[in-house]
Amino acid sequence: MKIGVVGAGRWGANILRACEQLGVLESICDANEAALAQAAMLYPDAGLAFDLDAMLEREIDGVAIAAPPVVHAELAQRAIAAGKHVFVEKPLAMSADDAAMVVRAARERGVTLFVGHLLFYHAGVARMLGLIREGAIGEIRHVRSRRLSWGTLRASENVWWSFAPHDVSLVLEIFDEPPLSVDGALSGFVRPHVADFAYADLRFTQGRSAHIEVSWLDPDKSSRIDVFGSDGVLRLIDAREGASLTLTPCGARYDELDRPALWNAEPQSVAFTPSEPLVDELRAFIDAVTTGRQPLTDGEAGLRVVRVLGMLSGTRHRSLEEIA
Repeated sequence: MKIGVVGAGRWGANILRACEQLGVLESICDANEAALAQAAMLYPDAGLAFDLDAMLEREIDGVAIAAPPVVHAELAQRAIAAGKHVFVEKPLAMSADDAAMVVRAARERGVTLFVGHLLFYHAGVARMLGLIREGAIGEIRHVRSRRLSWGTLRASENVWWSFAPHDVSLVLEIFDEPPLSVDGALSGFVRPHVADFAYADLRFTQGRSAHIEVSWLDPDKSSRIDVFGSDGVLRLIDAREGASLTLTPCGARYDELDRPALWNAEPQSVAFTPSEPLVDELRAFIDAVTTGRQPLTDGEAGLRVVRVLGMLSGTRHRSLEEIA
């Protein structure tokens, strides 16, 4: 399989490295001359293109899109129209309508549409989801997710659209249904029109809930996911030092008068074999293309995430004209 990568910037550089590692990098596209020149030095055997049309004329099977999210939908549709399989970074689009158009285009053209929801390919997350499906903590009642970083300020999207797709995609997988409502708040300080902090509370059927907090103004770079069940709590912490997963058996017992009493046991460390999520994710994309199997993070999954992102009021993104 041969893949052309669109975007040689900060995250695109990681995708280029992973594609090279997997032996599938064919060409690189970026309108920024400096970024393209830097990539050319690192990958001298790859073809170069300043625009997507030129890349689509090359002998490639798929396109990996790591451009700003505001152009994800447009670039994906152009690649699909050319009959190429598409890997597009999250979010799939900046509106549900645009995301739906990309999904429909891929279905009609008969190509694979794969959305880069990286968390699903994290070994710790995969182990956690496996335990949830096995009933290790009973019935799921609440999920709490915090994603904090001293990150790169974006111009085309706020922190909710930049960071929260990770957490929203995981919450939707755990509850296996869309939320009934999404409420929250966004705050912008560096640039008042672009939120640096976002909080959201999601309500699901049967009284279940989730809380998501994201920020790119926190010097303590880390992510933490807590899943509360009727029989225990799973906690995944991913920080600079590495990732850890623990299971704490706990819950409530009722006596003969139906009076509740809380109980808990010692936390148990859960082992998993670390790997590089991005490499595993791109390997899954290649597998989906070569076998025809539906990927875990397909276009429909990406569309569901975009719909939930759009449910939080005040999350409007800026257009290319506004950025210019």
